[in-house]
Amino acid sequence: MQSHRSLLKKCLLTGTLLLSGATLFSPFAQARDYRNPYSPPPYMNEDPRVNARAWWRSDVYGGTPYIRIDLSEQMAYFYKGGRLAGVSPVSTGMAGHRTPTGNFRISEKSYSHRSNLYGHYVDRRGYVLRSNVDIRRDRRPPGAVFRGASMDFMMRVNGAVTMHAGRVPGYPASHGCIRLPWHMAKIFFSHATVGTKVSIVP
Repeated sequence: MQSHRSLLKKCLLTGTLLLSGATLFSPFAQARDYRNPYSPPPYMNEDPRVNARAWWRSDVYGGTPYIRIDLSEQMAYFYKGGRLAGVSPVSTGMAGHRTPTGNFRISEKSYSHRSNLYGHYVDRRGYVLRSNVDIRRDRRPPGAVFRGASMDFMMRVNGAVTMHAGRVPGYPASHGCIRLPWHMAKIFFSHATVGTKVSIVP
């Protein structure tokens, strides 16, 4: 298996470079079409310094997919048949909501998923009455309904712990899930299958 550290050292801040004759590209250079339901919502626009750490090798194909999540680095590594195909920054569980370590397998995938625990209380017209709630602790205001937080390109890893598109600020900030920038979540989703092994290391 190739050393991801040696490959990362060659990665330019633009997220684009040549390696073994193959062009690495930054998926964030793509135009965003907000009419497309699978194009990132405006609030998902990430810090360019975070996005610059992501890349994908389009010439790596075939072989069994495997994902490695490094909690100390806050990075995800996607392998195909032992070859590193791409890397992405992640945001994992914050203090009190640590992302579990170990070896797991993707058990479920969903393009458009919403949390059943975290989200917002909204009125019947959709206006937010209370944001960033945990339905197990935060009481619902009279007349409000719960709207789960968006979890596009969700891949279930271990119980309630999933990989999905979300805010990646450069440090652990989730409730235990593994957030990826929207475009990288889309790429990982399209190349992983149910049953793909996911290793989460400290």
